[in-house]
Amino acid sequence: MSLSHPKPGEVQIILFNLDLPEAELIELERLLAPDELKRANRLLTRQLRNRFIAGRGLLRENLAKYLDLEASRIILSTTPGGKPHLSRKSGCHELDFNLSHSGNLAILAVASQCQLGIDLEQVREDLPYQKIAQQFFSNREQSDLFSLPLEQQLDAFYRCWTRKESYLKACSSGFTHPSDNFDVSLLPGQPPALLAHRTEPEQLFNWSMLDLNVPRGNCAALTVRGSQPSLNYRQNG
Repeated sequence: MSLSHPKPGEVQIILFNLDLPEAELIELERLLAPDELKRANRLLTRQLRNRFIAGRGLLRENLAKYLDLEASRIILSTTPGGKPHLSRKSGCHELDFNLSHSGNLAILAVASQCQLGIDLEQVREDLPYQKIAQQFFSNREQSDLFSLPLEQQLDAFYRCWTRKESYLKACSSGFTHPSDNFDVSLLPGQPPALLAHRTEPEQLFNWSMLDLNVPRGNCAALTVRGSQPSLNYRQNG
């Protein structure tokens, strides 16, 4: 089954379950490139290895449906910041995508000629979020976060983290780029947005940020260049 390319102004969101039967994993493993298999085999546990294989294999399967290619023939490259993208050798210069996974879920965003980034996080009640925020959040974000009642801080932390990560991935840098030189919204009821950028203030006018509907116990955000897109959700399979 082929998939139609997203329309202008549309982002297609596809959710995957990464815990798959062994027989399906074997089929997906055959689709991976040698460098992907090396990465999978370096992971410390069988569960992490299987989930990586499932994520990369399902990514290839879906991209193949957009491109009308065999999944094993999809050629992926990475930016200097580590963001995967379609190689020109795959024959499509218009399709943009980004994949994120956490726990047993992965989420894929696909658009046509639209720079984007997506982040999914499984919410962990035991996360030492105060220390992480002090390391990666800006002064304004920390002030907003720690101004909240304690029972609201964990949710606010994940809102901030996924919004920041989705923006950094959209810029193709991830957390290799300083994460404290810009601010995103995180307070309850505050629309997702890039609020300030101290080194490139013009960035405020270049991006739109959205929270995504994901299963309970998870948090996800999407950042796209340009105006807010329409979202088209579907479950893989």
